[in-house]
Amino acid sequence: MKTSALIPARPSTASGTRLRRLATVGLVAPVVALAACSGESPVTADTTASAPASTSSATASTTTAPTTAAAPTTTQAPAQRSVSAEVNASIKDPTLGHTLTARRVVRNFSWPAEQPVGAKQFEIVGVWVTMRAGSRFSASLDPSMLALVAAKPAQTVTPTTEFGKRWGATALKPAKRAQTTAGWVFFKVDRGTGSALRLAFNRPAYQVSTTDKKIPANTFSVVLTK
Repeated sequence: MKTSALIPARPSTASGTRLRRLATVGLVAPVVALAACSGESPVTADTTASAPASTSSATASTTTAPTTAAAPTTTQAPAQRSVSAEVNASIKDPTLGHTLTARRVVRNFSWPAEQPVGAKQFEIVGVWVTMRAGSRFSASLDPSMLALVAAKPAQTVTPTTEFGKRWGATALKPAKRAQTTAGWVFFKVDRGTGSALRLAFNRPAYQVSTTDKKIPANTFSVVLTK
């Protein structure tokens, strides 16, 4: 069904742009006009089913961790080896029909030798994520909507694009309506961060253009490692 285009997730506030500020839960975000298919039943959540296999051709060949360079010397950062763990952690948005699934978590990626200060302060964590955007609304999924939440010390970290090219990693790309993408997302957490990590999805607020329905912003999260 032909639908109107989705206004970008961070739309301009210039005159003529249809925006409304809604009460939000979690992330505070601008309202985005959203087109919906007519005559469809509401999407319901399935909290027990795991995410379907990705249709992205990159999944089969790149779900293993990117090759890392030699660990930095102790003058740059603590000498630690990268540790990879397979996971199956899914987030479902029952309103928009989105599904996000983390398949692998890699900790202690090696830092570039020319960044000793950053290497002392931060640890690089990589998460392989599959994103499947729902088909009911014209709402896209973007890696910038993700966050890594650590328990100790408490911190919420947004993705960084600094290191993807360093390891030749397949970067996670946006997923448009009814599309599936898969790839790596990297985060910088404080050195000494504990093992308990969660993946969060920050959904912005939307207004459905065909019905004037308001969809508030919300944050969904799932345990990656304990």
